[in-house]
Amino acid sequence: MHIPLMEWVTTALAASNGLPLLHHPANAHDLTAELRQVALAPAAAIARSSAAVISATPFDWSRAPATRARVFAERLTDVRPVCLRGSRNDAENCLLDLPPDVNVEVSASHLLLAGCEASLPAPVRTVLSAQGRDTRTLEQTFSEIFEAEAQGKFSVASIEQRLTQQLRHISPDMQRMLRHADTYIEVPQLLFLQVLSSEQEARRHHVTGPFPSARFRHSAGAPEVRDAMLGAYLRMPVDGRVHTLFVSLATPSTVQRIRQDSLTHAGQHMQHLFGEVPEAFMTARMQMRAVGPGDDIVRTLAELLHDGHQRYGEFAFGETREALAPESHRGVRQRPCQPVQTFPAAQPPTQAPPPSPVEVQPLASAAPAPARARTQRDRKTSIAEMKKALAELERLDRYYSSLSRARFG
Repeated sequence: MHIPLMEWVTTALAASNGLPLLHHPANAHDLTAELRQVALAPAAAIARSSAAVISATPFDWSRAPATRARVFAERLTDVRPVCLRGSRNDAENCLLDLPPDVNVEVSASHLLLAGCEASLPAPVRTVLSAQGRDTRTLEQTFSEIFEAEAQGKFSVASIEQRLTQQLRHISPDMQRMLRHADTYIEVPQLLFLQVLSSEQEARRHHVTGPFPSARFRHSAGAPEVRDAMLGAYLRMPVDGRVHTLFVSLATPSTVQRIRQDSLTHAGQHMQHLFGEVPEAFMTARMQMRAVGPGDDIVRTLAELLHDGHQRYGEFAFGETREALAPESHRGVRQRPCQPVQTFPAAQPPTQAPPPSPVEVQPLASAAPAPARARTQRDRKTSIAEMKKALAELERLDRYYSSLSRARFG
C-alpha cells in the first residue's frame, strides 16, 4: 500500500523520538503540523520534544492521585450491596467488626478491597469476572492508572510545568521573594503507627491481651516517621517576616498563598499532604523538615513531589485491616442474611416482601367448603386456630423489624 511521504516522516519521527502515535482522525492534522515543525527544528529542540508533549497535555489537576479504593468504588458503583450476617465465632467472619447476629448491608467494593470476594453471591462473582471487574483485574487496572500518572501527570517534567504555570499567577512581589537567597522548602513529617482496634483483629495478628475499652489499641509494629507525599511549603523569609506558599498535588489550584503558620496549616490539611491514610494507621507528632532549594527551587520541588507520589503508592493501595492480618480469613464465605433476600441498591426492601403463608394458604384445620359458601359467622374460630394466627403475626413482626438494619461499607 502506498504511504505518502509526509505520513511516513511523521510515523518515523514519532517512533524515533518516543512521541505518542495518535490514531484519532481529529488529531491527525495537528500531529502532522507539529512533527513538521519538529523536523525543521534544530537538534536541541528535538531533544526537548518529550517535555513539550508533556506540557501540552491537558491534565485534570482537580483530581487527586488515584487510589485503589476509588478505582474499585467507581467501577462497582452499579453493584447492589450484599446482605451479610455477623457471627459470634470470628473464624466464620471474613470481615472484621461485624456485629454478631445482625444483618448488615456491605458494599461490593468493600468486600473486594477486604479480600472477601467469596462472600459475594455466586452469580454476582460470575458476572463480575466475565466483565473484568473481579479483584485481580481491578487491582491490575489500579496499578496501570497509578503508573500512568507517575509517568504523565505526576512526572517531574509535568509537575515542574504545572508549578511554573501557577507561580506566574502570584503577585510580582511574591515572585521576587521566591528568588530570594533565603527561600527554602519545608516538608511536614508525621509519626505513623499501625494499631489493632479490636480483640478479633488482635487474635488475627496473634496478639494476646485484654481490650478494656473500645479506645484501647494494641500496636502492630514499630512507629515510623514519614515525609508528606503529596505536598510541601515554600518559605520566604524577607524583611523580618516569613511568607508562605502551600503546594499540593491533591488540591485543584496546586499552589496557594497562606497566612497561617505552616505547622498549624499542615495539621488542618492532612489529606492534601499525606493523601488517604489507611484506617489501620494512627498518626501523631507532626514536625517540619527544611530542604535546600538547590540551583532551581521549582525543579527541586517538582522532584520532591514526584518522589513523594511514588512513595504514596503504599497508601494509595490502602490494604484494609482484614487484608493486613497475617491470619487472614479471606477464604471464609460470610453468612448471608436469613431469610435470604436480594434488595435493589436504591429501593427500600419493604416494597416486595415475600408472600405470607397466611395470605396464600388456608388454615390447616379448616374444613372443605360445601357447595353453598358459608359466611364468617357460620362457623366459630377454634382456640388452636387463634393461637396459630397469633404466632404468625409475631413472626411477621420480627421479620419486618429485621429489615430496619444498619448499613456497612
